[in-house]
Amino acid sequence: MIAQFSRQASLTASTGRSEQEEPSSALEALRTLLLEAQDERGGWPAAPAFPITTESTALGLLAISYSSEESSRLAANRARAWLQDRQRADGSWPHSDQVSHGNWATSLAVLALSRFPEEKAAADAGARWLLGQEGRAYGWLTKLIFLLFPERKAVELDADLIGWPWYPDTFSWIEPTSYSLIALKSRRPDLRGRRARVRIDEAERMILDRECQGGGWNYGNSRVLDEELWPYPDTTALALIALQDLRDSEAVERSLTVLEKMVQDRASVLGLALAILALQLHGRDVSPVRSLLAGHVEDEWLPADTRSLAFAALALDDSAMPLAVPSDPLRQAGSADG
Repeated sequence: MIAQFSRQASLTASTGRSEQEEPSSALEALRTLLLEAQDERGGWPAAPAFPITTESTALGLLAISYSSEESSRLAANRARAWLQDRQRADGSWPHSDQVSHGNWATSLAVLALSRFPEEKAAADAGARWLLGQEGRAYGWLTKLIFLLFPERKAVELDADLIGWPWYPDTFSWIEPTSYSLIALKSRRPDLRGRRARVRIDEAERMILDRECQGGGWNYGNSRVLDEELWPYPDTTALALIALQDLRDSEAVERSLTVLEKMVQDRASVLGLALAILALQLHGRDVSPVRSLLAGHVEDEWLPADTRSLAFAALALDDSAMPLAVPSDPLRQAGSADG
């Protein structure tokens, strides 16, 4: 939910921002907010007065990792130490200090630590844990019932395609599947072998299977109880980031067009930020959307949650290509042969 983040005096003093906001000064302002929000222990809370989480810390670290400022470097070192201390023996990360088991946020820790070559062992361990996780599938009895009595099936999807869940032993959803797919692709040079390739391929097919009619993605399914579900900007953008090396897909092209329309109509700061990251990875012009996002920073209408601030900072950094993943040599070879 968007709320006014009344920090005008602080931001003006720290950034020297002019009345007409430019993406570069907006980026500096966002990084200032992130540095101020970091806990003294090195982590980031989900929002002010909330506990520190792996998700927020990983995203905060990822956002400031592109800054060359000394203050950002020191903050990054503290965040890396926080993550190092909380990685479990199996390679995963828990949601927070109040939780003992690993969860989906491991994907974000892998992404953040992949920015630092010296964190290779930790990132690879997290990626291997992700490879072993999957959403719960329908049992054979449930599949038989749906085959014999299709009217009892509440959702329309290919139940044989498995992605990643929010919580262990639950069904797959678009967002955790997208995050996990991006993380695994980011470690692709170090995850050689059939297992990783099969897992990545299945996750891509799962996302494509759940595309909404006309393009874009809802949070879980495209249709429930014979009703078509509508897509959301943030979920659509995350799916497109995960599918960044499927540019020739008709579904991807269709959903890019849908996303461009959605950000003009009803996108939040988070939706705008993720849309920028997705559109630029697919070669679309993002300058109008960047200006719109920078305007939100200028007007001080920012959400207070770390996730939105971090993604906004990544989206306004035009000196890098955040969330770009290494290409798959075998897929490139196959395209060339075809």
